[in-house]
Amino acid sequence: MASATKIRTSSTAEVEIERLGFGWTEVADFDLTLLDVSRRVQVREIAHYAPKESVERYAIQMGEVAFPPIVVTSDDWIIDGNTRVGAKLRRKERFTPALVLNVAYKGGSHKQQAELHALAATLNATNGMPLTAKETREVAARFVSLGWKTEQIGRAIGLAPSGVTAVKKEIDAAAKLRRVGMDPNGSIKGASLRALGAKDVLGLNDVPFRELATLAADASLNASEITSTAKEAKATGSDTDAVDLITKMRTELGDRIRERELTGVGKPPVSRQLRQHLGFVTKFAGREQELIETDPKVHAAHVEALTNAVAVLTAALEMQR
Repeated sequence: MASATKIRTSSTAEVEIERLGFGWTEVADFDLTLLDVSRRVQVREIAHYAPKESVERYAIQMGEVAFPPIVVTSDDWIIDGNTRVGAKLRRKERFTPALVLNVAYKGGSHKQQAELHALAATLNATNGMPLTAKETREVAARFVSLGWKTEQIGRAIGLAPSGVTAVKKEIDAAAKLRRVGMDPNGSIKGASLRALGAKDVLGLNDVPFRELATLAADASLNASEITSTAKEAKATGSDTDAVDLITKMRTELGDRIRERELTGVGKPPVSRQLRQHLGFVTKFAGREQELIETDPKVHAAHVEALTNAVAVLTAALEMQR
C-alpha cells in the first residue's frame, strides 16, 4: 500500500507575506540576540507589546506545544512575535523559528514601510491579543493611504465598512485642516472631526471651511451642528455670505464659547437646541396634514402632546417678546 503524502499548508503569516509581495526564508534557529525591542514595526501602544501575563502563559505553553515562527525583516526588525520572543527569553532559549523577509525596514521607501506596518497589523489582529479600537483606527489609516479597498481592510483587521468610512472621513478632514493652516491634531476629535470630513463640509471653500472649523473648536460643536451649519453656509451661495452666517453664529454662541474656555466643555444653549428642533416642525409649513396622527389608538396621546407643546411655546414666545 502506498503511503499517504503529507501536504504542507501555508501558515497565516506566509499567506499574508505573499499577499503583499514579499519574499521570505524560513530559518529554523533564528538567533534572538540579533533583536532589539527598539527595532520593531510599531502598530500597538507600548503597553500592549509582550504583556507580562501573556509572556508568562506562552512560556509555560512552549514546553508542551510548538508556536508559529516569528516574522522579522532582513535587518532584524520585528514584524510579528514580540510576545513569543519574550517567552523564549524567559525560558532562557536563544533560538526560535522565524520567517525572515527579503526586505529591510530601515531605508525602505515610504510605501514599503507602510506595507510592513500593514503586515504587522494584520498578523497582530489574528495572533494573541486583538488590536484595540484606537490601534485599529490608526493602522486602518495606513491601509487607506495604501489605497486598499474597504473589504481588504476588513479582512486584514476585522474593521466594519462603517469603520473604514469613518477613518477615511478623518483623513480627509485632517488633510483639509492642514491645507487651511490648522492643526489636525488639535481639539477637534472623534465624531466632530469626522463631520469635518463629510461631503457637505468638505464642499465649502477654504475660507468658510476654516471659519467653521475654528468655530467648531472654540464652541465644541457636535457633528450634527457642524454638518447643518455647513449646509446653511453652502446654501448662501457665496463665501462672503457663508462667512457672515458663521460669524453670526459665533455671536449667538458667545456664552458657550466662554464656558468652554473656563471649563473645557461647551454645551449647546437650550435656546439654540429649541430652534433646531423647531426647524423640523416649520419645514412642514403648507404640509401640516403630514403631522396628523392617523392611528386611532394613539389619537388622544398625539392631541395631548400637541396641546402641551403649543402651551409651552406660547409661554416662551410671550416671555421672549
